[in-house]
Amino acid sequence: MNYESAELHAVTGPAIRPGGVELTARALEFCSFPDSARLLDVGCGSGASVEYLRDHHHLNAAGVDMSSRLLRDGKSRVASLPLVLGNAERLPFGDESLDGILCECVLSLLPDAECALTEFCRILRPGGRLILSDVYMRESGENQCHGENSTDGCLKGAVAYPVTKKMLEESGFTVLFWEDHTPLLKELAARLVLADVASAVFCGEYKKAGDGYQRPGYYLLVARKD
Repeated sequence: MNYESAELHAVTGPAIRPGGVELTARALEFCSFPDSARLLDVGCGSGASVEYLRDHHHLNAAGVDMSSRLLRDGKSRVASLPLVLGNAERLPFGDESLDGILCECVLSLLPDAECALTEFCRILRPGGRLILSDVYMRESGENQCHGENSTDGCLKGAVAYPVTKKMLEESGFTVLFWEDHTPLLKELAARLVLADVASAVFCGEYKKAGDGYQRPGYYLLVARKD
């Protein structure tokens, strides 16, 4: 799946994920950020969430992404958006400099999710909030590793919730809230199929060695830096 493709964006809009900014709004209900709080959207794409946070919630939001093309798309839409080129594992921000981080449908794509979570903890202030939404494997599997016999895209790094919770705790976070939003994943997958756009990045079968097939789900969670 090419996240920069015009065909994909025609279906998803600028927020290339299940639920779009509506799911972002749901997470904000549990965070109570004050006006002008400093937030970073890691894997911001063309900046849909950054624009939403600034315009609708008066937050001092910025975005970072590895795709210069998507960043240009965002700047062409809103020239003032603070979007920068960067890597989730090496973020260009100082220690304890941010109040919140969003990582929406991105963690499962990263080659080293544990390293990214450690980096998120570094740049968040104590008590800062981390908003995650992503695909996950609905069957339990605490020993399941990233990329184990997976297909492609988000599914390559999809793990069961206990694995994500353990990674968060080992990186210095406490999960405050977790919610299943699998219907949003199915709805987006159906729209992609109807539009004749490959949907394997958001849905499909995940094969575990010796244990048949699993189906992915989609979650939203909020964690606090301890």
